[in-house]
Amino acid sequence: MTSEPAGPFRQLTEHAERFDLPDEPMEEILPPFEAGLLMAAGRALAVLAYRDVAAFGDLPFTRDDPAAVGTVLALLPTSCDRLGAGFRAGAARALWDLADDLAVGLAPLPRCAAEEWALRQMLEAAPALFAATDEELHALGVAVPADPDESGYRVPYWEEAWRLFVDGAKHSIPEAQPIVACLADEEYGDVPQEPAGGWDAPRYWFSPYSFVRPRDPRRGHPGWAQRHLDGGALAAPEPLTSDRAAALLHLDSVSRPAGGPREAETGEGGPEYFGDHRDSVITPLAARLLAAAADQVADAAWHDLLHYGDRVFERPEDEDDELWSDDGFLGTLPPLCDGQGAAWRLAMVGAVENLADDLRAGRAPIACCTAEELALHLIVGQAKMVVDLLDDEGYAEELGLPTRDQISVRHRAFDLVLEYYLQDFDVLMHYDSDLSAVVTDPEHPANLQLGIGDLRPRAWFAPFGNTRPRTPRVWEPQLLDQLADADPDVFFASTPALTGGTVTAQAPADELPDGLREEFERFVGLAQLRFFSESTAIAMAATLERLLTLFFSTHSLAPKNIWPLNPRATAVDAGWLLVDHDFCLRGLNSTWRLCADHTDSQAREWACDLILDCANYALASHERQPGLYLRGAPAPVPLDPNLADTLEKRLGALAREMTTAGTLRHRMTQLRLSPLQLAQAAILPEPLITAWLSGAPASPAQLIRCAPALQMSEDALLEASGGRRDHRYWPLPEPAPDRIGRPASGPAAGQP
Repeated sequence: MTSEPAGPFRQLTEHAERFDLPDEPMEEILPPFEAGLLMAAGRALAVLAYRDVAAFGDLPFTRDDPAAVGTVLALLPTSCDRLGAGFRAGAARALWDLADDLAVGLAPLPRCAAEEWALRQMLEAAPALFAATDEELHALGVAVPADPDESGYRVPYWEEAWRLFVDGAKHSIPEAQPIVACLADEEYGDVPQEPAGGWDAPRYWFSPYSFVRPRDPRRGHPGWAQRHLDGGALAAPEPLTSDRAAALLHLDSVSRPAGGPREAETGEGGPEYFGDHRDSVITPLAARLLAAAADQVADAAWHDLLHYGDRVFERPEDEDDELWSDDGFLGTLPPLCDGQGAAWRLAMVGAVENLADDLRAGRAPIACCTAEELALHLIVGQAKMVVDLLDDEGYAEELGLPTRDQISVRHRAFDLVLEYYLQDFDVLMHYDSDLSAVVTDPEHPANLQLGIGDLRPRAWFAPFGNTRPRTPRVWEPQLLDQLADADPDVFFASTPALTGGTVTAQAPADELPDGLREEFERFVGLAQLRFFSESTAIAMAATLERLLTLFFSTHSLAPKNIWPLNPRATAVDAGWLLVDHDFCLRGLNSTWRLCADHTDSQAREWACDLILDCANYALASHERQPGLYLRGAPAPVPLDPNLADTLEKRLGALAREMTTAGTLRHRMTQLRLSPLQLAQAAILPEPLITAWLSGAPASPAQLIRCAPALQMSEDALLEASGGRRDHRYWPLPEPAPDRIGRPASGPAAGQP
């Protein structure tokens, strides 16, 4: 770096050689479009900052005050909250000064700590200015890209601009320099000790750095700002009214905490200080274009759904066939989707409309599953066609969009949308006959090597591991009416038993006391845990006591009176347990030791055998209950002669395979999906869903219709119907943490 630099760094001094400064051309640090957006961000922040100075004056700034919402003062460190109007106006001036530097082609080098804060805010806010219209940016002097196509366009970035922050700059201020002890021989005293708050504390914010020429202290504030500070109305330069600036920066309704932008996140996927990264990829106009294209794709999908229902889509050999339409939806899907049912096709409509909802709500259209990835490809393809047709003013007016000549390249960078919001392009392999064998076989060596996963349509709606499940869609009543009025022979071609709305599954009669099924399923789930730890053992013991109590459901046969309570097995928050210190329980024919690491079917069979043997032991021991005799209680009341039959019926009901019901119930609860919503999404009668939830058997052809709505693969549902529990969709119960404590033993537990 020369002592007298030219170009964008000409504000440096001869002291700049002592500091690590970028030496690349300005275009590499801040390309023209990025520099323009950064300048616009500085202007917008300055307008709001001057507004805040006039509004708050010298009053202390209280962050939990409703008046603090949407202010630039909230972006200052908390140590600045009690500083007066002069300091606040200086911070606003720092924003405007850096914007002025950019406007005349200078690098926005911070010249003091206040400008470092200002540049940091500008860099964080610059992506939000991408949402301004082309007219607004032109009015602010921003060089809007005017490429005729997308080939030379890229998403704006400001990463290199962070190099404009110079390490150690704060130590170059006058207060941090040694005091001259003797002017004659240029001897210096000791370097001053850095204060507790550091040289970048608010009291030093306007001390100039030595390696950059200081600004003219007589420059004052911009005329429009000074008039506002003097009590006049805020008349910021067009087009940056305070309302528009606040809206662009997302500061119009959101309170921002102090600190860096990463501290302002509201949670996973939440917005940052000035909006999410969508602002640098999709402009509001681009979102409207994509949403209009998504509507057209969804309309075509609804048409094909109502026409084909569950029938196989037959691709015509001749594209002039009257059934073939360039606007069709099923024909744009890969050929292996031609045989999918109506519920699957309805879910594909939902995938398109989910992305359309994202675009309209200002969210990034991030594809959450394979179906949405393909849907985004279709939407982008349709959007390109829409742009080509916008030369027609009538068509543009119908869609509420400007004509094609008013849509610059940054509004139609659709390929970048795919690049940023898709995890990969693997789904497109379905269109390549040479690769289809790889993506349709999860166990294919090439699939395993490339880590592609299961891309068969049967698994398209299972969320990716790094995304959350979608909130189930609520379909509009008129659309549901169209489905209800559709030809049953068309919509249940793959499940003919449902033609005419016939319900083929009947719920078994419920012979169980309230809560018994839940305790049984919890006990069975605990028996499937991988390790039989102490906490697992205690949880199983406590569950077993409640299970047997509910199973007998009679005061004359209370489990605690049949099996002696074992004080050595007592535990904090679990109470005294029926099992002994080895977690064993005596039955009529066997002694049962609690254990885990069973499969689902093994656990159910083992639990039923345990209950049967314990029931026989309880019945045989009824007349000689040890607990009663030890307490001198009267003999128990004779048992109901029908109790044995009742217990047999209860055991038979418990022995029913409930893996499908448990999987459905847990997944529906997780998605907040009602039986009616699931029935509507699967295009099935609601009583059928209710019957399955009560333990009725489900035919595979009917059950897999629910997979898309449950955002599961069909294989996972089929495994559940076969009695195999998938812990991703129906997790095992978790024993309580360490607070349970250890089983007491020895003298401390009253043992001899």
